Amino acid sequence: MAKTVRQVDLVFPKLVAVALIYSSGSCDDLPEHARPDGYLAPLTATPTEWVTVLGTPVHDRFDWGISSHLTRPEARSYALKEYTGTRAMIGSAGISTFYPEMRTVFEEGLRDKDERAEFFVQRRTHHGLAEPTLEFTPSFLWYFDAIPRNDGSWYYLDDAGRDHELVRTRRTDTELRIDIAALPLRRYFAVRSRLLVIQHDRITRLDHVPDPEIDAVERSDLRHFAFHSGDIHSVDRPGFVRLVGKQIVLPIDAAPADLARPHTSERRFPDYTVGVDPSTGERITSTCDPDKLSNYFTDRGTPHYLTRVYFRREVLNRYTSQPSRYRIEAGRLSCLGLWGISIGTNPEGLTEVYLGDLGRDLPAEERDHWLSFNVPPSGGRDEGRFSRDILGQWTDGPPDPLRRLFAAREHFSTALITLLGQAVYKTWHPADQIAFEGLHMPTSSEQHEADTLILLLAKGVIDYLNVKALRRLPGVTDPKALGINCLEAWVISSGEDSDTLIRPLRLLQGLRSTGPAHLRGKDWHATLTRAGLDGLRPDEQFVQVLTLTGDALRALAQHAETQHQSTQ
Repeated sequence: MAKTVRQVDLVFPKLVAVALIYSSGSCDDLPEHARPDGYLAPLTATPTEWVTVLGTPVHDRFDWGISSHLTRPEARSYALKEYTGTRAMIGSAGISTFYPEMRTVFEEGLRDKDERAEFFVQRRTHHGLAEPTLEFTPSFLWYFDAIPRNDGSWYYLDDAGRDHELVRTRRTDTELRIDIAALPLRRYFAVRSRLLVIQHDRITRLDHVPDPEIDAVERSDLRHFAFHSGDIHSVDRPGFVRLVGKQIVLPIDAAPADLARPHTSERRFPDYTVGVDPSTGERITSTCDPDKLSNYFTDRGTPHYLTRVYFRREVLNRYTSQPSRYRIEAGRLSCLGLWGISIGTNPEGLTEVYLGDLGRDLPAEERDHWLSFNVPPSGGRDEGRFSRDILGQWTDGPPDPLRRLFAAREHFSTALITLLGQAVYKTWHPADQIAFEGLHMPTSSEQHEADTLILLLAKGVIDYLNVKALRRLPGVTDPKALGINCLEAWVISSGEDSDTLIRPLRLLQGLRSTGPAHLRGKDWHATLTRAGLDGLRPDEQFVQVLTLTGDALRALAQHAETQHQSTQ
């Protein structure tokens, strides 16, 4: 039988180590840092960690540098024909005039005139008038939908919304290096059918001129280097050795269909617990692969797509801790528009998800995380969700204190603006706004989580109050009155029940001050006792405070609307 040879083997031959061949001299008498072998050894055509694509001395020195450009596979031999640079005019735009016909052509700087070299990366210094900028060929960053960081690095997100480092900057007192994660970089080469050509140039000064003169060359299908010595006729360190050359970095070996995404996509569908065998007590498990599940149209002898699967509510901790990336609202968990999955909560507080949704809507990278929190069914189903999803009935579902709180804060803010003609909440700091909008129902009974939620709630409802505006409320006579005191004076002067309207805000402020914001002591327990919260778990305490706070803001908003109407 004839042997099948993969096309990749023909286009990209396997790397064969080739040593420098000396035609004169040697490196035996050179100091270790001047020898070429240590520099050349790590250079490979198939890196798996990081690739330095750009390197430059920090100060005005010209003894070391790395640059790189792209080329096509068929132009590999041309790129390695000489060990010196072949970048031509790429990396800068301008006008060229060709003689004798006097033809003027605009060179855009993205490729040379023979289209054997293409621009990939450079660092422009802007004549020192602005901070240097790092420039890549646009499709590289576009392919990954790369996201910049303030330090000049770039990262990208996988299907699950997790960060992956793409470009990093390394700076020391003497040099600057730009590295790219090797496997993503080579994936980009594969999807574009390109090779990377990296040019190296390294000069090392010596106290003496090597004798005999050093002259060596290394040449293969994947790199071409020269190593030689010379004399600069200087009193101070007159000798030097120079290593100069190029190497090729190859694309990964991947099928075109696997390159549609800038990262690998897993196809793993773990088995989840869907029930318990009543005779043995053993768990009944099933795959979550939607293609293998039964549905209303096809019976595959497997559990139904809409089989309910249950998880401890702590499964959501991963997501509540990153409010800038994940959202849990209206029975849905979502990540930046990258993915989302419908969830419910059963009477026992377990998180409920449909079996098929775990395989269809949840990224493969997340499924193992959910598996670790999977538990047998217990406590019944989410009846509101069942009515909506299965019976197709309109239902409001259980009360949502969090949504009511957000709506009440907005109602309070709008009503007080109408009454005073001035905003009663200060402008959000972006970080605080993200944190407050990420406020969530507790996912555990831990005191630490409840403390964090109380701090967020107090900051968004009380700390951001615009005291100067509140001092303009009717009945406020103290020019130094603080936020809640202003509201209380206003309510009392209007003849309203301050205990109903103000006490919940005092409770929130008291819990924050005596608990998470300071050393927890007897005042904390006294505050809980006065509010009737001492017999509840920390998560239950927070839900109660959240509900009371929303009710108070709503009542204050209605009071403001009533006063405004009475003045019209």
